[in-house]
Amino acid sequence: MKIRHGAAWLGSALLIAAAAVPAGAAGPADRARPAAETAAAPSTSPTAKAAVMPDRRAAAPPVTGGGPQTITFSEFPVGTVLAKQYHPRGIAFSGAGGGGAPFISNDTSNPSAPVLSGSPQFQGAVQGQFIKPGGKPRTVGQFGLTVGYIDDPNSVVVTAHDLQGKEIARKSVDRTGIVPVVLKVKGIASFRVQSAAGERAGFAIDNVSYFQPDVLVGLGDSYSSGEANPPYVKGTELTTGNGCHRSVNAWPVRLVKGNKVVKRSQHFACSGALTSALNGTFKGEQPQLTALGKLQGANEPGVVTLSMGGNDLGFSTVVEACVKPWGKCLGDDGEVKKAENRLPGLSAKLKGLYESVQKKAPNATVIVVSYPRLFPETEAEEDCSWLNEKERVALNALGAQVNDAIAARAREAGVEFVDVRNSTDNHEMCTENVSWFWGIGARGGQQRAHPILEGQKAIEATVRAHLDKLAAPTS
Repeated sequence: MKIRHGAAWLGSALLIAAAAVPAGAAGPADRARPAAETAAAPSTSPTAKAAVMPDRRAAAPPVTGGGPQTITFSEFPVGTVLAKQYHPRGIAFSGAGGGGAPFISNDTSNPSAPVLSGSPQFQGAVQGQFIKPGGKPRTVGQFGLTVGYIDDPNSVVVTAHDLQGKEIARKSVDRTGIVPVVLKVKGIASFRVQSAAGERAGFAIDNVSYFQPDVLVGLGDSYSSGEANPPYVKGTELTTGNGCHRSVNAWPVRLVKGNKVVKRSQHFACSGALTSALNGTFKGEQPQLTALGKLQGANEPGVVTLSMGGNDLGFSTVVEACVKPWGKCLGDDGEVKKAENRLPGLSAKLKGLYESVQKKAPNATVIVVSYPRLFPETEAEEDCSWLNEKERVALNALGAQVNDAIAARAREAGVEFVDVRNSTDNHEMCTENVSWFWGIGARGGQQRAHPILEGQKAIEATVRAHLDKLAAPTS
């Protein structure tokens, strides 16, 4: 049974402490759980009118975004049965061992109440699973929590499990009071807190602490580097650097501002990159997957974005052939046809490349992003003297084939796909409206046919909406 404590709780810092809160010297008569507290448990009876004690702490709004997390269960009202409420914070709680869903409860024995109780109240096991945005499993290297109030040492056990459900660490709660427990081992996908020998008055958990990755990594080619949006990051300029043209206004960099999932960015995309740049050097830079794999610990990626494949098809050569009067755009020996012939080869290797990205960042949500549509959808919208109707149709059809192949391989690889081909709708090149692309002309060099700032914002908005949907709180 549980002792009431009046001393202030020391907070989540106790999660790394070695000693438990002492039991004190109160006698058995002081250890009875008040009836009002017991009544705070959710009832299965439709006519039940349980008296719910007020929270000891003011309820706080759910926190989203990565980084160090400490869940105090003040985030939702006492009595809340947990389902997906903490998904935005990278964890899902459930019952275990035949018990029902856990719920937030008062506990007069715990100065840091409210707490999370299993079902039945203070008797059922509680399980926590670490997840990515959208609910897919991930792992951590360490987590902490408090268990209490413990009257009988070794009556409750905390276990950690890998992605296959195998137990990989165990800690018996071997002292009385409110006991901090930390388990540290590589590959923790879930934990379970359960009775081992019949704790007399049961137990609850609180102050669940772990790390949620908060770094977004942008991989890919010019459509991720921010091409056409100078000034470029030092060392990536064309005249004094390597020409990767990484911009602070690239949509992957912009995406972290005010984001619900990630807070920081690492940008490795490089203008002109082929898919081979993932595993090989390009423009003097290390392979993009090598750079990704070096991000560990506090810099572990939470989200990885990727747009790539157009350069493998020689798309810039295709556009140039269709722009120049002497270029060979269409026909069996035209550049459009040559690109179409290369597409099966590209498509065949995309699935493996996407899987390689996920393997390098196993705890990240990998988002493969399509290419925006470059030209108007209809002849009526088109307003370029150098682009005839057959060329417009052929170029858009090629772009659609590429995007469809990217989407199909992303689904097969089990990663996320975001289609941005309509993000710049009515603002493509050659439209009567204001274009959001660097135009085709005598000036601009490699910046031509790439989204300028408004285009970057449009792509950012589309990807952000997808990521927000994955991370959306669900009660």
